[in-house]
Amino acid sequence: MLQLIRKDFMLHRNILVILLGVLVLYLVLGAPPIWVGLVFILVLSMSTFGNDEKPTINLLLNSLPFTRKEIVSSKYLSVLIYTVAITILLFLGSLIIHGRIMEWQGIVFMTMLSLLSLSFMLPFAYRFASKYLMIASLVLFATYFAVVNVFIPNLNDIIRESVGTLVSLQSTAPYLIVCVAVLAIFALSWVLSIRIYEKKVF
Repeated sequence: MLQLIRKDFMLHRNILVILLGVLVLYLVLGAPPIWVGLVFILVLSMSTFGNDEKPTINLLLNSLPFTRKEIVSSKYLSVLIYTVAITILLFLGSLIIHGRIMEWQGIVFMTMLSLLSLSFMLPFAYRFASKYLMIASLVLFATYFAVVNVFIPNLNDIIRESVGTLVSLQSTAPYLIVCVAVLAIFALSWVLSIRIYEKKVF
């Protein structure tokens, strides 16, 4: 399985270098590290996933001495590695560029929100294809835009205040509960993706 993870890094090293360069640029420009980190974790994870969906790649992967469980598991482990790597880069970038340490609450919030989002995106991509994620994202954005304009005009303010309140909490208990819940959802997503991929015919 380590060979599959290494394959992900080797095949997508150019994308990794470009995205990490852009990440540093955003930090220099003073963009909020939490939201920058979230976007980059999702984009990086799904861009590396997309290339493996080609029929020839799937045929090649399934002809190698790896089980389908190992193929899916390597992708989930790669996602975890990307998440940790970007989190460390953001922490070091904030410290070096701006001379301040990211608060642990923000780091936990960004990491858990990333993993929660990927818990839904990866099974969807295994079931349908990652290209349909763009369509689903556009539909969700249009729905959100309609809700904001028609039903709840101050929804953006509510979300902003809720995030601010959550990040400002000093107690570790709520974060621990959220971490356990998100990791459980991520594990269920992992199992679901394995089952979806095992039933696919190439």
